[in-house]
Amino acid sequence: MIGPPGQSNTVIQALTGAGAVLRRSREYPSLNRRGLIFDFRNALTLPQAERLLAQVAPLSYVDTHAYYRFAQAGPRLYAPEMVGVAVPGACRLSGSVAVGLIDGPVDSSHPALRSVQVTNESVLTRGERPPNTAHGTAVAVIMAGQDGGGPLMGLAGGARLHAVSAFTRDRGREAGDIERIAAALDRLISQNVRLINMSFAGPENRAMDRVLDAAAQRGAVMIAAAGNNGRALAAYPAAHPDVIAVTAIDAGYRRYRRANFGDHIEFAAPGVDIFVATRRGGASYASGTSYAAPIITALAARLAPGAPVDTVRERLRAASVDLGNPGRDAEFGWGLVRAGGC
Repeated sequence: MIGPPGQSNTVIQALTGAGAVLRRSREYPSLNRRGLIFDFRNALTLPQAERLLAQVAPLSYVDTHAYYRFAQAGPRLYAPEMVGVAVPGACRLSGSVAVGLIDGPVDSSHPALRSVQVTNESVLTRGERPPNTAHGTAVAVIMAGQDGGGPLMGLAGGARLHAVSAFTRDRGREAGDIERIAAALDRLISQNVRLINMSFAGPENRAMDRVLDAAAQRGAVMIAAAGNNGRALAAYPAAHPDVIAVTAIDAGYRRYRRANFGDHIEFAAPGVDIFVATRRGGASYASGTSYAAPIITALAARLAPGAPVDTVRERLRAASVDLGNPGRDAEFGWGLVRAGGC
């Protein structure tokens, strides 16, 4: 109850007489008001108390002792629902499903990865300095993170991850050359890891072409980011015919303005303002085809675990919702992949 101090005794008499118990009072002298906290103890309803005070203390008002919260929102999470996974983590994959990623280093101590089976390897040589763990950790968590139902639940929970660090710091930026990428592919295939995410892009190259040919011949199912140059560009490895190229879209089903496009694009996934894991156990928003590719990799693990690339492509296509021009187009490929149920 809040009211003028002069009405307090009348209020106390009226409400306690009806069965309420006075718990405490508080003065607000600058407001010329007094607050009284009652426990109605199931003896009195709020409408009854309101009617009672209207008769004996008309300037005093009673209501529930409500809580108010800071006006801050939780993270905006649109990607899981957009790809048909309303509750990430509700369907767990078998631990026999392995997903590889060629990236920077992955921080397996991040809270969202502590309960995930992660194998970390590096193909860097002595003296080569790796980048920080932000990019690789974000990609890993998108695929298989475990967050107790929180915002960092991965889309292929239960899968085991095999992460190969193949990137270094080069002139202030992260870079992976053909030598290290080839070594990473070789390492994954030697461990019988066939589903491989590659969230990086660069120029077409004949030597890289041969490396990807060889990996495909060994049964690798490679999924790669289209790149973020914002133009018609067949970046590698995504543009290789044996690699599944992924572009990024936003919550309004529009192509990410910086995403590359072209006839090689096969599928689209959310990649704008994605809530991702960061280094040192944190999380933040990020945009780019780097974050769309692991969504498709995770959905491939759900829809076609252990399947060859042709089957993976068929199932992803069957699960796609057409965007843009009818049929496959240069901006969205076959469209947005939706996983459906478990």
